[in-house]
Amino acid sequence: MPFNTALSGIRAANSDLKITGNNIANASTTGFKSSRAEFGDVYATTILGAGVNTIGGGVRLQAVSQQFSQGNISFTENELDLAISGAGFFIVDQGGDRLYTRAGTFGLDKDGYIVNNSNARLQGFGADINGIVGGILGDMQIQTGNQAPRQTTLVESALNLDANAPVLQRSGSTLLTDGNAIAVTQVGLQVPTTSTVNSTNFALPGAGFDFNANTITFDLQLAGAGSGNNGTVSITLNTASGVPANINNFNDLRTLEGVINGQIFSPTLPQTPIDVLAVAVDDGGGNFHLEFQALQGGEAAQVTATNASANAGTLGLAGAIGAGTIQDNSGTPAVDNGYPQQGIDIVGPNQTVTYTSAAGATASEIASEMNALAGVTATATTTARLVNAGYSNAAGNMIINLNNVQLTSNDLTTLAAEINGLSNSTLPGISAQLDAATGDLVITSNIGDDLSFTITSTTDGDTLEVLGNPAVPSQTLEADPSNNGVAVGNSNATTNGVVVGGEIDLILDEGYTLNNPNPPAIGLYSPFTSTSFTPFVINQFDPTDQSTYNHATSVTVYDSLGNNHVMTQYFVRQNYDPNDPATSPNHWLMYVQIDGVDVGDPDTTLPPPGNVLPTRASFNLRFNSNGALDPASSDPILVSNWTPLDANGNPNGALGPQNRLQGGALPVVEPPTSSNMEVSMDGTSQYGSSFAVNNVDQNGYTTGRLSGIDLDDEGVLFARFTNGEAQVLGQLAIADFANVQGLQPAGDTMWAENFESGIPQIGTPGTAALGIINSGALEDSNVDLSEQLVNLIIAQRNFQASAKTIETADAVTQTIINLR
Repeated sequence: MPFNTALSGIRAANSDLKITGNNIANASTTGFKSSRAEFGDVYATTILGAGVNTIGGGVRLQAVSQQFSQGNISFTENELDLAISGAGFFIVDQGGDRLYTRAGTFGLDKDGYIVNNSNARLQGFGADINGIVGGILGDMQIQTGNQAPRQTTLVESALNLDANAPVLQRSGSTLLTDGNAIAVTQVGLQVPTTSTVNSTNFALPGAGFDFNANTITFDLQLAGAGSGNNGTVSITLNTASGVPANINNFNDLRTLEGVINGQIFSPTLPQTPIDVLAVAVDDGGGNFHLEFQALQGGEAAQVTATNASANAGTLGLAGAIGAGTIQDNSGTPAVDNGYPQQGIDIVGPNQTVTYTSAAGATASEIASEMNALAGVTATATTTARLVNAGYSNAAGNMIINLNNVQLTSNDLTTLAAEINGLSNSTLPGISAQLDAATGDLVITSNIGDDLSFTITSTTDGDTLEVLGNPAVPSQTLEADPSNNGVAVGNSNATTNGVVVGGEIDLILDEGYTLNNPNPPAIGLYSPFTSTSFTPFVINQFDPTDQSTYNHATSVTVYDSLGNNHVMTQYFVRQNYDPNDPATSPNHWLMYVQIDGVDVGDPDTTLPPPGNVLPTRASFNLRFNSNGALDPASSDPILVSNWTPLDANGNPNGALGPQNRLQGGALPVVEPPTSSNMEVSMDGTSQYGSSFAVNNVDQNGYTTGRLSGIDLDDEGVLFARFTNGEAQVLGQLAIADFANVQGLQPAGDTMWAENFESGIPQIGTPGTAALGIINSGALEDSNVDLSEQLVNLIIAQRNFQASAKTIETADAVTQTIINLR
């Protein structure tokens, strides 16, 4: 019957309408692939086949075939909108079910996983901390929280060191003054005394003495003055010389004083002036006297009044003293550093120069004068120690004067702070530091000035003990309230002070030495021997002095907590002497510091605490004659003794060092267990051109937050962080099938693998026959609306025609029924 045939046509047309309608409905569905109906005719057959004149039984739907042709690429502004250009499918995981899709509308869920609109997770190959992509398929995830810091374990430096750079270092020797006068604690008078001589007291007015009728004569003599005029001056006193007729009052006595001084300083030839001054003194109570003072204080000089005339007793110049002579003991100098006048010879290649330091000259003054001599560099420092056990300030009213600066602190701790606060003003170059082990206060003048101490106090027994050279005894100042609080020291002087002198560090250029032909018993230098001089490298590397290194470069490195630090590399060209086998051409030393602190392994031969302190880290770099680095003769570079410090210079809690004695070695292990890092100089050269930094890089970074992501056409996923890092997170995986038509639609524009599709061939974009990734783009539906609308008309016509077949068959059947 034709009814079944027509019905099959209606069913086929209806299926065609549904498929076409579905295509039209998904014309804007991202990644959608259009379908088409594929029909086949129906014939009745037997095991032997169909007859020759077999009439078909209609039509049936053989398959709904999806068309996996490429859709148009539309670009968006979302980095996670992805499109495949070419063959392949994104791989997603939905609740453990692996599905495949061309729809790249991805985003992040709350855990940072890349998911589509159905919350299926995008699959790919993850990367390790070094950005190396592995081969295990898994969920693609972007950490949206803080990126953990990475400690620097490798610094790569590729530089050019100037082959024409000069050798900055020169050889020489050094000598530290070690004579038995150096830094000896000296005690003595604060203020020098002056040689004086006094007449006996006499009363005014002059008892009937008439200078009109009488003349008084006497001699004044100065002897032993080191810097003054020695000699004798005869004095004549009468009215003719300007003296009043009678000395009736103090003004008349002052006139007499002026007459005497006039003859002292303008004596009768051939006499010469002497350094003596006459002074009229009012003793009070109607008593007066004449005083004769040596002008120069502190000198071992004598002033003598002698040969007085008989009537000189009226002025206290004779009679009572006896023999007409008045004589004084010598003046006493103020305390100084005790350094004697001393001469030494500076023996140079071409001449010998004698230098003589003045008695009592400070170490600073001596160093300044010696710096003016050829071949000599001198520096001076002075150190004094206020002994804690010898410091007593019971009532807190002791005042210490340091170099004539009054200090009011009541204990050694606050005294240190007070001195340091004056280092740039009234106590220039002087600093103080408390010795934690002894409690002593160590005071230093970094320019070598003398350190002078005095005290005053109203409390009996307040003391200040001062130590200079530890090989000699200290000196103690003790307050004496009966002396107006001025200290009386252990030298039994009535007004004591303590002075400590400095030491001098001498550097002699190559070819220079010192000779001491007439050493004093107590001097600045010990007798010179061959062992007195220590070989020394002049212009030895000093990171604070740019004249001691040829080149330098810095790079920021990170500790295990993500704190940044500055590593500086200094390059110093080394001398080459063809006659010295210990030297070699094209040889450089590289020094390394971090935050200005040495990071070399400790020197265990030093006494504590020096045996655990970092030393200066230096490494040999040697170059071949073609300018290339010679790795065989250059040192492997391991920074193995770096303790990360905070801004105050204290350990900040990050991983500490593992020095070589503790097992530190290359390569540095990952993840790191210490602060050690390797410095690679691969690519460094020594050519005849300017110093250049071709590349300086390191593998550490501080903590950061995600600021953006990038995905390249090979599916490599980069994450950009606020710390400037761009870390590889992984690489997308895409899959293709031998028979994509065999894929099973799973809804939401996804397909599932089945038997007919075959197993997926999974790879990375751009490999084999797989397509590439377009980031910030989506693949449109491949539905052609014009084509689908035409198909819609055709399906409608087919439906109507099949319905007409039923109508016709019905009419024929009705005709047959109506036959009588």
